[in-house]
Amino acid sequence: MQELELLDGLWITNERCVIMKRRKVAIISDLHIGLESVMEISGIHLPRIQMDTMKASLRRIIERYKPQQFIILGDLKHEFSKNLTQEWSEVQKLLGILQECGTVVVIKGNHDNYLATIASKMGIELVERYELDGVTFSHGHQPIDSRPLVIGHEHPSIRLFDSVGACIKIPCYINLLNDRILIIPSFSPLAIGTDFTGATASSVMSPVLRSSDLSHARAYGISEIGLLNLGELGKLGRYHDE
Repeated sequence: MQELELLDGLWITNERCVIMKRRKVAIISDLHIGLESVMEISGIHLPRIQMDTMKASLRRIIERYKPQQFIILGDLKHEFSKNLTQEWSEVQKLLGILQECGTVVVIKGNHDNYLATIASKMGIELVERYELDGVTFSHGHQPIDSRPLVIGHEHPSIRLFDSVGACIKIPCYINLLNDRILIIPSFSPLAIGTDFTGATASSVMSPVLRSSDLSHARAYGISEIGLLNLGELGKLGRYHDE
């Protein structure tokens, strides 16, 4: 399965993207443009493939869903303290691709301290949150009371084990039915992120999850064969309730 409706009109997809079909809106999060440059400063050299991979994903999303608006849930860039040369170039290129489809909303994430300087060149203003059809969209690093709520920030993933103990780690969506919160995966192929196989309210980053019972949250994995309905976190892997 390539897509699944979790809320009325809100679909998760195997492209690490949520779609509001009636509104023709695509929602992505945590692109972390410039990650390779930051790693190079630390002495770790990665092939600069992230941007090409994300552009290919965007082309598939645009071709299939014909979005007229994109909402980015924060952490569009990676470096906290300044705008790197790679970020200046690649952020503008990516925003240009999205603007060809229609309007672009960028929500400020915790990595986006200096993003406003770049976004303003494209005529885009950063916002703290965004509401559409009764759904609130936020990055997830700050408290927010509105529900239903769609956030990023966590970069959720799940480890899948086989009978001999080997495992693979795949990005996933986490749907907290009781709390009416949906966590979407990182759009970056280099930032698969936090293992939710054993996640508890005390181990997550987002303050909006601190009072949640994650054992009953449902995980939907992203794979080469499509979305995988993995069931409740409390029944996966090596979950330990705290």
